[in-house]
Amino acid sequence: MHQFIESYDVFHWVLPILIVSLGGFMRGFAGFGATLTMVPLLSLLMPPSEAIFIALSVDTMVMAPMFPRATQKAEWNLIFPLAVGSFLATPFGVWFLVITTPDTLRIIISSLIIISALFLLSGWTYTGNRSVFLSFLIGVFSGTTNSAAGIGGPPIAAYFVAKGLSPVRLRASLNSIAFFMEGVSAITIYFVSDFKMSNFITVLILLPFMSFTAILGSVLFKNFDNKIFNKLILYILILFGIYIIFTTWRLN
Repeated sequence: MHQFIESYDVFHWVLPILIVSLGGFMRGFAGFGATLTMVPLLSLLMPPSEAIFIALSVDTMVMAPMFPRATQKAEWNLIFPLAVGSFLATPFGVWFLVITTPDTLRIIISSLIIISALFLLSGWTYTGNRSVFLSFLIGVFSGTTNSAAGIGGPPIAAYFVAKGLSPVRLRASLNSIAFFMEGVSAITIYFVSDFKMSNFITVLILLPFMSFTAILGSVLFKNFDNKIFNKLILYILILFGIYIIFTTWRLN
């Protein structure tokens, strides 16, 4: 049981509340980056497997009210093969999560974050044929990284950006595929891992805070330039990744 669930001291809850609040804002505003923001920071407070489960669970619950409206504007011809690939790859990602040591997983998570952020910042776009098979392969990769490290959104976000979707359709499509991917991953992780009731209590306590900031993000989405905000967050995530790798190596 991690330290902040063992204590009723408000101080122990400040950091996780701030972390999920930032993740909620990313979910509501950009449609991706919630678990990418939460997992590396939560993994400093608890084992990575618990951090991933909690981040995926609370994010899925926050997305539930958004899902019906998102489905109306999402690009399902892209989402369906992505979802199939993600579903088939989930067991492998969960297996990797279970067999990996916490320190190794922290370094892997942080490295994936840095690579993903640099990839999105580069502005590279895919100009070839966007076949069903390509969408399936991207779904396989995202499903694996989502279950193993809670990082499945960036590859799909880059693919959707390359497709040239409008901000509204991009955000709706990201929220739709994320709801499916993260829900499947959280359920799978739960059944193959030894989680206690404290994990569910943690999710329920953090849920209102993430829900509130997700609403704020949704409101601000209508008035902000996504490119400016997303670039700022990606730079911050690179710093987070470097910091976590440095602190993990220093402790060893």
